[in-house]
Amino acid sequence: MHSNKILFTILLIFSMGMLSCVNNNDENVLARINNYSIDQVHFENAFKEYYYRTGQAISPNNSTKLSVLNAEFDNYVLATYAEDFDLDKTEEALQKKEEIKRRVLNEEFLNQVILSNIEVKEQELTEYFVRFNTTLRASHLYAPDLESATALYKRLEDGETFEELAKEVFQTPYLANNGGDIGRFTTDEMDIAFEEAAFDLTIGEISKPVPTAQGYSIIKLTDRFTKPILTRTEFANKKDQIESYVYKKKRELATRQQMYDFMNSLEINEKVFDKLWDYMNENYAGAISKDPEFLNNLSSDENLVNFKDFNLDLKAFASEYRFTPLSLINAIEGKEGLRTFVVGTALRAYLFEGAIKAGIDEQELVQESIDETYYIFLATEAIEHLKNSIENTDVELREAFHQYNDRFYKPLQVNLSRIVVDSETKANEVIEKYALGSAFTDLVGEYTILNEDLMTDGELGFETLHKYGSNGPDIAKLKVGELSKPINYMGNEYTIYKMNARIEGRSLSFEEARESVDVLLTKKKLKLLKDNTIEDVKEKHNALIDIEKLNQVTIQI
Repeated sequence: MHSNKILFTILLIFSMGMLSCVNNNDENVLARINNYSIDQVHFENAFKEYYYRTGQAISPNNSTKLSVLNAEFDNYVLATYAEDFDLDKTEEALQKKEEIKRRVLNEEFLNQVILSNIEVKEQELTEYFVRFNTTLRASHLYAPDLESATALYKRLEDGETFEELAKEVFQTPYLANNGGDIGRFTTDEMDIAFEEAAFDLTIGEISKPVPTAQGYSIIKLTDRFTKPILTRTEFANKKDQIESYVYKKKRELATRQQMYDFMNSLEINEKVFDKLWDYMNENYAGAISKDPEFLNNLSSDENLVNFKDFNLDLKAFASEYRFTPLSLINAIEGKEGLRTFVVGTALRAYLFEGAIKAGIDEQELVQESIDETYYIFLATEAIEHLKNSIENTDVELREAFHQYNDRFYKPLQVNLSRIVVDSETKANEVIEKYALGSAFTDLVGEYTILNEDLMTDGELGFETLHKYGSNGPDIAKLKVGELSKPINYMGNEYTIYKMNARIEGRSLSFEEARESVDVLLTKKKLKLLKDNTIEDVKEKHNALIDIEKLNQVTIQI
């Protein structure tokens, strides 16, 4: 049920860059190289970001401030290097800048227009405090679209049961044989729309079809348990956390609603859509192109999509298509996949047009965000340019293999199954029943409290011992078919592992490790080349940093 197929996701990539060395005349500028400058506010935000990213493990002394400034500075220095080699003038770079512009403007249109009125009320905080201390159990029926979901709901109204329909809907044995039971869950463990609908139900009540990120679900609440004693102190301690969660949730729900409203109201010109499909299927099946000829052949004034006073003709579609990430283009599968892509493209174009009409593109902070994101892209292009200049000879690779031989080892891999229970007593019951001959898969269905394990009979697949942390050495001692002792990871939860299979560890030969050796050696060479390049670019462009001014900056954490 966790989100994995949202039609349109808008990502705002925001990062920061900085500088290094001596004095500057501008009052608030700490550092500069060419046209790139870092002021005090910019630096303070970067420092705080670094502070929280590193787990609040640093203090804002002068040495640390300089380290953070220089680390952030590398992005601007590398962007300058990219410009020196005209990497900012390539077709890819120009296209990337436009992609970034569109992403940022779409995000800002959502923030400033569509989501601007979102607020969290005190009553909602209280309600969600109770939710965070409540566990539900539910069953559901899945449908890929509203039409199918509505048909399922009508069959329920006509007297068919969840159990009957689950056998028809699900291919997963557990779901099919257990009436679509998804086990226990609480707040922030399921798709947010699914969660919202489930918490509104009473025990035994069935929801109408609920649109989720995956399709549609019809939910039946089968159990509800709320912690009997909740105190004001507990609420006060978690209030900020709850408020942040509720705000984030309301934003996502509002964004989804915008998407649903758009999808349900737009009209696709089927004749033009069929023309588009025929052309793309005929010429680019399995390898959708971005080349100019393809786009030019698409260009016409025929309307593909209409939504209220917004329309997207083939010419506009081609333009939007040009600036669509390849990951979305490559995800097109079949005619219905193209239809989904067209809807997503139309939505992005609609938001972009709205942002332009609202003048969001003229806002100084928005333009800065676009520029900053683009500079980061140029920095990555510079690193890729440096990396492409590195060549590793066979002699170098063999020398590195022998020097770092201990790194080229295929560790022990184990295939485990698990049962997670909510008490040590139940954990011991599991071990006793297994010893008496009960099948582990049956015990999973009887005891585990983890929904995902119900879908896989508790099997985790092959993993290295690293996944199991400090319990790895004990797990490594298990023989095939043997159970571990109950392991207490957190609270009252205990885990019992069963060893299904083992693949013993061994050293790799040079040929087996060759690719990994190449990666390691390239990484080491790149670090040295990058460091030297940064220093050369600083010197070439007279990069400046005002050390005295930097030392005077007070960071309020």
